[in-house]
Amino acid sequence: MFLDRVIPSKYLVKQSVCAIEALCEDNGVSYNYIWLKNKGKTIDIVDKGTVVSLSDIPKKILKDKIPVVLILNGKGIVIKKINFSNESNLGISELVKQSLPTINPNEFYIQIFRQEDLSAFICFCRKELIDSFLKELILNKYDVAFVAIGSPSVIGLKPVWSNFNQIPTSTHSIVLTNGNIDSMSGISNEDAKITIEGIELSKTNTLGFANGLSYLIQNGIAENVNPELIQIPIAHQERNKFRALTITSIAVVFVIAITNVIFYTNYFDKNNKLETELSVYQGKYEQINKLLNDYQSKKGLIENAGILNGNKFSEYADKVGATIPEDVVLSNMYFNPKNEDIESEDSLVTFLSKRLIIKGNCNKTFIVNEWVNILKMQKFIKDVSLEKFSYNKEGLTPNFEIKIVTE
Repeated sequence: MFLDRVIPSKYLVKQSVCAIEALCEDNGVSYNYIWLKNKGKTIDIVDKGTVVSLSDIPKKILKDKIPVVLILNGKGIVIKKINFSNESNLGISELVKQSLPTINPNEFYIQIFRQEDLSAFICFCRKELIDSFLKELILNKYDVAFVAIGSPSVIGLKPVWSNFNQIPTSTHSIVLTNGNIDSMSGISNEDAKITIEGIELSKTNTLGFANGLSYLIQNGIAENVNPELIQIPIAHQERNKFRALTITSIAVVFVIAITNVIFYTNYFDKNNKLETELSVYQGKYEQINKLLNDYQSKKGLIENAGILNGNKFSEYADKVGATIPEDVVLSNMYFNPKNEDIESEDSLVTFLSKRLIIKGNCNKTFIVNEWVNILKMQKFIKDVSLEKFSYNKEGLTPNFEIKIVTE
C-alpha cells in the first residue's frame, strides 16, 4: 500500500507497551503485567506487578493509551513441539493439519513458534478462553496490539538470551541449547530470576518482557492460524498509521498556517504603511504642485522661513492669548524662532518650524504651571514645556520662558 511506503516502520508501533500475562490456574486467574518504554538504546521498566483483576491494572496505562500485549498461559493451553525438515516450506495451514490432524481450527486458536534448528512449538487453546479476555480488554477500551499463547512466546527474548541456558517463566523452566528452545519442564523454584542487560526479571515477568520487547523492536515471533488473531496486529498498525498521518497532517497545516501568518503580517504591514503614506501625501499633493515653481526660485527663503509647514500663526496666537491668566504679563512671542545652534557665518539663517516661544513675567510659579497644563489641552499644540522660571537678585517679578511645539 502507498501508506506503507511513506510511513516509516518505527511509526507502526508506539514507544511504550504493557504486556499482560493472563495466568490460568486451578484457583483462578491472575495477571502479571509489565510496562516497558523504549528509550532508544535501552528498554526501561516503568511499572510491573501482579493483580487478580484487569480493573486493578494501573489506570495510567489506559489513560496514556499504552498498547497492550496479551499472553495467555497456564491451564487450558496445549503445547506441542514438532521437528521438520522437508516440511519447513509447508504453509501454516498444511503444517497444522499434519501436526494436529484431529484439531478443528474453527474451535481453537493456534499459534506456531518456529526456530532456526527446524523445530517449532505449536500452542493452542479453545477460542472461548482467549475471547473472554479480549472482550474485557476491548470493553475497557485497551488498545490490544497482539495476542501470544503459551510459554514458547519467551522466544521474544532470543535477541538477548545468548548468555543463558535456562529461563524461568510462570509455568515452565525453558531449557536452551545452541540458542534455541530445547525443552520445557515444570518449574518449582518460586524465586527464580534472571538478569538481562542489567534488568532483573522474576519468573512472573519473563513472558511479559519477551513479548513487550518483541513488540518494541517489531520482531514477529508467532504465526497465527486464525484470521481473528491475524487481524489484531494489523488493526493496531492501521490505527498507528492513522495517528501518524493525523499528526503529520496537523504539523503540515500548522507550518502552512504559520507561514501564511508571517507572509500576511509582513505584506499587511507594508501595505498598511503604504496606504498611510499615500493618505498623508495625497492631501499635500495639490499644495506641493502649486508651490513648486515658487519654491524652486525661492527655495532657501521658503525653507528657512518655514512657510511650508502650513501653520496658522494668527489663529494660534489668538488661541494662546485667550488662555493667558490675569497675573501673567507677556513680553515676547516668537513664531518659528531662529535656530541658535548654527553659529557659522557661512551658514544660511535657519528657523525652527512649528515652534512658538513665549516670554513673560509672573510672580507665582503655580499660575505659570496651571497655564502650561491648560496649553497642553489645546488640540493644535503637540508639546509644551516650561524652559525657564527665574528670580533676579533685586527681587523683581520672575521671568519665565515657555516653548510650544504645534501640530
